[in-house]
Amino acid sequence: MTRVELIGFDSFGIRSMATFVETADVTIFIDPAVSIAPVRYGLPPHDIELRRLNEIADKIASRAYESEIIVVTHYHYDHHDLGDLVPVDIYENKVVLIKDPKNYINISQRIRAAKFLKRISGLPKEVRVADSSTHVQGSTVIKISSPTPHGPTPKLGYVIQVLIWDREQRILFTSDVEGPVNDDAVNFMIENPADLVIVDGPPTYLAGTKKEVSDPDTALRALAKYLSVCTPKHLVIDHHLLRDLNYVKFYESLRPYIKKTKLLTAAEYMGREPELLEARRRELYGD
Repeated sequence: MTRVELIGFDSFGIRSMATFVETADVTIFIDPAVSIAPVRYGLPPHDIELRRLNEIADKIASRAYESEIIVVTHYHYDHHDLGDLVPVDIYENKVVLIKDPKNYINISQRIRAAKFLKRISGLPKEVRVADSSTHVQGSTVIKISSPTPHGPTPKLGYVIQVLIWDREQRILFTSDVEGPVNDDAVNFMIENPADLVIVDGPPTYLAGTKKEVSDPDTALRALAKYLSVCTPKHLVIDHHLLRDLNYVKFYESLRPYIKKTKLLTAAEYMGREPELLEARRRELYGD
């Protein structure tokens, strides 16, 4: 039976989209990394956040060691790790599918990618540039999108989306498409319908602050377009969106476009209550 475990997401109190998938043929880990906001509301991470960070890092490492394939969708620290929190030896003897480190990539991520590849050098069984590729393991297919902008512009670089399917289930992982808000991201989602769709959502906590930040209304229209064509069983919207205490407002705006789909956070998908520790940092400090 296909098993999906959402291990590290913002609704768990940290920054991550760490996802483990087990099919009858293969075990796959997407983005085995976790990070934390160094400053929020002018405050450093609370001790509760730091404990959660280490707890999630340990869980990521445990599942990553079990994995046969590791996918790295881009080179932001909440999606890839240089060994500071998650041991670098998780890559030992693995097939590693990576976002192209040289093409369709901004300067910051190109530098990080080079450091990452140097750090894991000699450990993986194989490293493959994954952009626009398909990988087959028994009856399990892993389909990777073409490079997709990290939000409304390429300023923050590009990511790859991941579709995993076998005889039982289709799982779509968008990575950081911030909504989605661009046609590339939406079209890949529509062309590759899935039972479980894991989306990072718009960073509503930053709305209106920078021109490269996704507009929530654009994300809403894009998701409405997607839901007019596709009806996933579960739609998980988390990550950037769950840095906002008022994330439910976006959920409610989306509900009129939902037919039979169950809309929920990663925490709820895993049977637990959302804990928005970063967004509650003032409260944690007693302010």
